[in-house]
Amino acid sequence: MGLFDGAKATLTGNRAYKIHVEANKLAAAGKPREAAEKYRTALGLYEEAERLGIEAQNILRGYAILLMREGNFDRADALMRRMGQMKNLSKDDWFELRVDYSICLWKLGQLDKAIETIGRAAQQKMNGMIYGTLGMYRVEKAKADGDFQSALEFNLEALDYDDEDPSTLDNLGQLYEAMSEQGGEKAAEYRATAIDYYRKAHKAKPRQITTIYYLARLFHQDGDDEKARKLLSIKDTLYVSAICPITRQMLDELAREVGE
Repeated sequence: MGLFDGAKATLTGNRAYKIHVEANKLAAAGKPREAAEKYRTALGLYEEAERLGIEAQNILRGYAILLMREGNFDRADALMRRMGQMKNLSKDDWFELRVDYSICLWKLGQLDKAIETIGRAAQQKMNGMIYGTLGMYRVEKAKADGDFQSALEFNLEALDYDDEDPSTLDNLGQLYEAMSEQGGEKAAEYRATAIDYYRKAHKAKPRQITTIYYLARLFHQDGDDEKARKLLSIKDTLYVSAICPITRQMLDELAREVGE
């Protein structure tokens, strides 16, 4: 890569990152269409910066995250594998890369490998991101293999770490809902506990998509469509990325069921 290409790669990459941040702000402000346009622009600039040979970790990380947001997990996988081969990665670079790559593996259907990968990051440090993300994986694992006790223990540990974290509260809601679906004498108790955790998660983060969907679905099942409609009333202001386990179609279908 020549000096001119290197300078152009840096300028292009920085511009992509700037527009990416602007898109994030639009998404948070309830402007999903405007955000999507900005994301597309940023994606094109990231692609150009990569072609020109950009090697800045913050730029490549932004590119990988946006690829995942847009559902291009195979491309994100290849990019992050290449990032892992780069020299002079800092401890923070490795931490972020392992967390991000675990998400990519999860979306590619490799849950066990995702848990193993984020586990390496957890050996470096435990924080809210680790607790929230690994807690979600543990819930997904429990749904698949029935080991609810292990998932519960970890997510209660996460709750001890931060009892107001919306991701942890949502994870516990999903876990207790899944436990209630197993039936048994505690099914009703577990379901009530799930609703309680979802309510707390929604209070902590009113625009958290998973919480909106799962809580609205439970209200609908209970015949309280008014509460479900209230939760879903903001659905068109939400930017739903491909990383989210809830899709735009799922939100729209539930809204139709409750009579939007």
